[in-house]
Amino acid sequence: MHRQCPLCGLSYYPESGFYLGGMIINYIVTVWIIIALYLLSLLLPDLTTWSINAKILLWMAFTVVLSLSLWRHTRSLWLALNYWVEPYESDPSARRGY
Repeated sequence: MHRQCPLCGLSYYPESGFYLGGMIINYIVTVWIIIALYLLSLLLPDLTTWSINAKILLWMAFTVVLSLSLWRHTRSLWLALNYWVEPYESDPSARRGY
């Protein structure tokens, strides 16, 4: 990820711990998706003969992969929410490429 926007100069790392809110959103979304899928899986008949330990490991692996795949999206959502609350006004002379 770039340190700042190449067009307007907006810093993607405004301060230490800035993306803590993005991590919280990521956790909440991941938990809701996992709970919903687990509850849906209870409605389906048991199609596998896997042990309960294998199923738990599968759910854990799926949770980690889902959380990692959602991280970019929740991070950009958090940055967008911050931009919505505190709009960034760029310096026209700081623009690159023009």
